[in-house]
Amino acid sequence: MPVFYITEQCKSISEARKFVTEVRELAKKYNANFFIVTDGASGYSNGNGGVNNPAVKAMRKAMDKWEIDNGFDPNEDWSK
Repeated sequence: MPVFYITEQCKSISEARKFVTEVRELAKKYNANFFIVTDGASGYSNGNGGVNNPAVKAMRKAMDKWEIDNGFDPNEDWSK
């Protein structure tokens, strides 16, 4: 699985969420599992094509812990 590092910050939370949404759509196109963290948003998809990636699962679990420890809701609904 390729890993990409982007160092430029998103201008706002809504921009970060838009970016993560675009990554999600791209992953669907390629039937790819992914985990991404940006300034203001994170996202993942695991189980595409019926294959769970243990690395994606571990990263999401670690991100959930980080969010809880830092006062964020890992289950926040972006549509609100």
